[in-house]
Amino acid sequence: MLSASQRGSVCGGVCCDEETERQLQEKATKTFERLVKHHIRSQRSHWEQAASLYRDYLLQLTRQSENKTLILFSTVYSKMSPLSREPIRELYETIRLSLVASERSPSTGEDLALVTSKFFRNLFPVAYHHAIHSDILHGSERGERSGSPAEAGNRDFHSDYKNCLVHTYTDLKPFGMVPQQLAGSLVSTVNAASVLLRALREGAEVLLKLEEVGVSAPSCRKALLRMNYCGSCKRYNHLHAKPCSGLCQNVMRGCLIEYVGALNKGWSTFTEAIVPLISNVRSTVDGIEAEIKSLDAKLSNAIMHAMEIGPQLEKQVEQACGKAALMPFELATDGSFGDAPQTLAGGIKWMVAPNNEMLQFEMTIDNNKDLFLQLSTTLCDNEDYHPTDEDCWTGNSLSDYTQQIVTEIGDRYNPEVRYNASATVSPHMQTLVDRLINLKTAVNKASLPITFRGDVDKMQSDMAEGSGDSSYASDDEEDGFMGSGSGDGVYSRAFDGISPKVDTPTLSPPNFAKRISAHSCWSLLAVSSVVLTLPLLLTSDRFSRH
Repeated sequence: MLSASQRGSVCGGVCCDEETERQLQEKATKTFERLVKHHIRSQRSHWEQAASLYRDYLLQLTRQSENKTLILFSTVYSKMSPLSREPIRELYETIRLSLVASERSPSTGEDLALVTSKFFRNLFPVAYHHAIHSDILHGSERGERSGSPAEAGNRDFHSDYKNCLVHTYTDLKPFGMVPQQLAGSLVSTVNAASVLLRALREGAEVLLKLEEVGVSAPSCRKALLRMNYCGSCKRYNHLHAKPCSGLCQNVMRGCLIEYVGALNKGWSTFTEAIVPLISNVRSTVDGIEAEIKSLDAKLSNAIMHAMEIGPQLEKQVEQACGKAALMPFELATDGSFGDAPQTLAGGIKWMVAPNNEMLQFEMTIDNNKDLFLQLSTTLCDNEDYHPTDEDCWTGNSLSDYTQQIVTEIGDRYNPEVRYNASATVSPHMQTLVDRLINLKTAVNKASLPITFRGDVDKMQSDMAEGSGDSSYASDDEEDGFMGSGSGDGVYSRAFDGISPKVDTPTLSPPNFAKRISAHSCWSLLAVSSVVLTLPLLLTSDRFSRH
């Protein structure tokens, strides 16, 4: 036994001197840090898996939709198909790039709107030539014959005439309101989905950055020592003394302040905002999935509108551009007309949406919106801690715990961990707090009703502030079909790649560390002399019990 002058200053027990207490305090602190990081890492995996799963699903969906549109043009509008193929691919590629835009190059809704407008503008000469202009449909030019109908159909307008059609597109409005309506709904739904995917990725990154935090506050480290080891230092081990439930709650909530601080409230409001955004993005009426699946029909509607007003449109075109002028036949054969996609019998069977997985994720984050406050309860809900506050280790003696139990992390009236009002938020933590604020702002904007918003670029720039290093490779590297004219290749790719089903691993938290107990001071001192050499971060590590 140690004399009064030899005993440690925290526990004051007969079995622990200052060096023993220092070693046990270090062990208690590292065990606490390991368990907190394990719990945060488990939550982070849900965010990462949801982001990856839904991203892959949407990209695959756009590939299927692209192939469906190409097949539509090759069958219903076969003469338009060769010249419309590249604009269609450019439109879908822009959609994909907008969906997976990285923080360093935020998704630009303006780019998508411009590409959509450009698509219809460039489609007009093609549609007018092969589906509207009556002379071509009947195989002749006004006032003179120009070969067989097939030859006339394969000949393109003269470049000057096409330029005139493009420049008069805005005034003529050949496709009615379809282009404006499509641009509005497409930009809104793609932008909302892009914000959701980025929020999921950045939410995971915020949790990842928390793993860089450690416990340094002396009051917390001493509280961990008192709770877990002072009973053994005072030789209460033979009574199997377990820390009181209230003591554990107060110590955990006092120590978690260094991990979360002001982040606790920000995380809660951020996760609350995510849930309605998921519902909006995945709406079967006006969400991204419905929009992508209906793109081919909307493009077809635009062409059908132009065909319906064909006679009136021809008069307007002739007034603006004069009579149609075709290039000589030998100048029009560039080889693109023989590169049509192959069609498949029956309709496309859309890939199965990850409904169950996304619903499970919604439930997970909704149940864990108070993640860090719940963490203190989770850590204390363990066999190593007493389930009540009666006849248990209070940190000083074996009795009933009568101290007030705080309900918030970092409560200034915590009786176990002294509140430090002068402590400043570290630059690292402030960066995470700012990041959550920007994320929540962007998520709330994206959750507004689906309309064409003029502040799309502003919304994306909000998210870019304080962002990390996440980025995704261009789909050009993933999709070999993008440079190919073969529709069969496009279609087959739509069913290759990543399955929408992802098995979520179940992470079991490591056993909570047991406190050291001994039948004598000598055995405790022997353990403490080697405690720092133990592999503290192994999953199976626990406070050893002899």
